[in-house]
Formats: sequence, C-alpha cells, structure tokens
Amino acid sequence: MAANGSADGFDSFYEGLNRVEDERVQAEVAKHAINQIAPDFELKDVDGKTIKLSDLRGKVVVLDFWATWCGPCKASFPSMQMAVDKYKDDPNVRFLFLHTWDKGSTNPTKDAKDYVTANNYTFDVLMDLRNPETKQSSTASAYKVSGIPAKFIIDPQGQIRFSASGFSADAKKAVKELSAMIEFSKKG
Repeated sequence: MAANGSADGFDSFYEGLNRVEDERVQAEVAKHAINQIAPDFELKDVDGKTIKLSDLRGKVVVLDFWATWCGPCKASFPSMQMAVDKYKDDPNVRFLFLHTWDKGSTNPTKDAKDYVTANNYTFDVLMDLRNPETKQSSTASAYKVSGIPAKFIIDPQGQIRFSASGFSADAKKAVKELSAMIEFSKKG
C-alpha cells in the first residue's frame, strides 16, 4: 500500500510470489527423486480388511510408517492430515499409514485404531505387525526402514520415487514438499 497507494494488485502479486516458491520447492524436490521397485505387501487394516500394494497400481501411493509409541510420528500427523485432506478428492492418490514396530501392547491394532479415532484422523491404517518368531515387521524390513516416521512416495508404475524420514515442525512447508513429491510422482 505504501508503494502503490492502495491494495490494488496485491492478490496477483501474492499469487506470483507463491508460484515462484512452488516452482522452487518442485525443483528442489526433483533433485531428490529416486527410482526403485516398491516391494509389494499385503496387510490388514485396523478393521481386518486386506490391502495389497500391487492392487493400487495406477495410483500414487504415500506410505507413512509410524507407531503409537513414537512421539515424532504423532507430531507429524496434523500436517499429514492436511495432506490427506488436500488429496481426498483425487482418485489417483492414496495414503496408507503403516503402524509398525509394535511393542509392549497386547493389542496394537486396537491401540492404533483408538489413537487415530480419538484424534479425528481420517487415515487408512494398516498393521505391519511383528512376526512372533523373528520379531521383525516384514514390510518395514522390506522397505529398509531404519527410523520412524518414514515416508515413501510410490508412482503409478510401482516405483519408489521419494523416501524421507523424520518430520518438519512447519506443517505448511511439509504439505508443500509432500505435494511436490506427489505431483512429480504422478508423472511417473
């Protein structure tokens, strides 16, 4: 207003700044793209329904490995809910939240379902339960998860295009980066 004497043109100026920022984020994200075959898996969700990754071929799939005992995982959920909400009407994007590395609970499936329900998260939660003999969570092992939260973005052809661990405390930045990864992955 000081420079122009009015707010005329501010909206288009602001949109231009956002466009430049989006392009910068997209270029930065593209530098970290990978191309690895996504290991297939078949897991049950918290309601007992079986989900198989290969059945989602043709979609971008975002995997988020987490656990109810993991503070950083739970801290990332508000931004993940923002991302889920952003893509809720896009039939070509699917988010799967894989509860993994269960420990100390007699019923990790109930714990995971109770947690997302109590916090009003609209997540599709799959259970990557530990094998009682090996003590390993098979899907986390197949994806070589070394720490949680861990995210993998899989393109429509079944290739991992991005992997990331940890979380950003800046929810808007996290959603912008994840969105850039999803949009890049849509292109295959």
